[in-house]
Amino acid sequence: MTSSIKSNKNKETKTAYHNRLNNISGLVIVFNAILIGIEASIRNSTELNQLFDIIDILFVLYFTYEIIARYRYEDTTLKHLVNAMKGAVNYYRTKQHSTELETISETFETWFWLIFDTVLVLASWIAFAKHFIRHPEIILILRMLRIFRIFRIFSISDYIKNIEKKIIAVIPTISIFLVLIFLLIYTYAILGMNLYEFHKFDTIDFSNLYQAMLNLFMLMTNGWSGVLTDLRSYHAINPIITDIYVISFFIFSVMITLNVFLAVMTSGIQDRINEEKEKEQKLKQKSTASKQPEGPLTLEEKIDHMNEQLKRLTEQLNQSKNP
Repeated sequence: MTSSIKSNKNKETKTAYHNRLNNISGLVIVFNAILIGIEASIRNSTELNQLFDIIDILFVLYFTYEIIARYRYEDTTLKHLVNAMKGAVNYYRTKQHSTELETISETFETWFWLIFDTVLVLASWIAFAKHFIRHPEIILILRMLRIFRIFRIFSISDYIKNIEKKIIAVIPTISIFLVLIFLLIYTYAILGMNLYEFHKFDTIDFSNLYQAMLNLFMLMTNGWSGVLTDLRSYHAINPIITDIYVISFFIFSVMITLNVFLAVMTSGIQDRINEEKEKEQKLKQKSTASKQPEGPLTLEEKIDHMNEQLKRLTEQLNQSKNP
């Protein structure tokens, strides 16, 4: 009994420490990102360079402490990772033990962010040894990696984490639409290269396949009136064919493909929300069903139930007599 109480207290202290560490880390990450922006804007003199280096060392010291604390207090042993990998393999082989998927995904997510932060901390410490590294480009790349720490907000905030999971759930749909857009651009790029005889215009380039696809992708995001005017000036092609080419590409790429993509993505996220609500309702039903007694009551249970009702009635009578 005492051991279970101690284990519960240890779990409570660990969760409280974990939540407090996450809150502090979130603030430190935001301040670090702001400092990197200021450093990139006003870093001109050697005095400021020394000041930014000192502040950067303080940030790296904190993130080093945070990594050590997370390895110590979180359930991040290699045994948890190996068990999660075995559970994932068993699930994808047999399609069973679906209840363990949440713990498996949580273990993988925890290890991903631990490795991510460990790599960033090691890169920051290596960047401080700039006097021992010959190539300054390596120092520049290592220092640029610091800004990616802001993505840790996805693991700290539960609200952002729920949004992230909903977006990840519709990744297969996103990949299908990306393939569709790629095929559409690829087809129109080849058509444009053959129609306009590999000509390079001021607003669009059909000299090679890469440039044609890149310019058509830019045409999707920017306006198409300037491109249409430029292509209509090419006298080797009838302007009506040019109109059909540009307008049909705009209709298929922007007005249909992207709008359908957004509609499918939002519907997928809504389906995910509905599934989570159904799971919560099922869990509530199971909890209420587990509280209800199964099968007929025995004579002793009936007597105990009647005694409890008599106690409640006597308490109500005493309260009514002595208000």
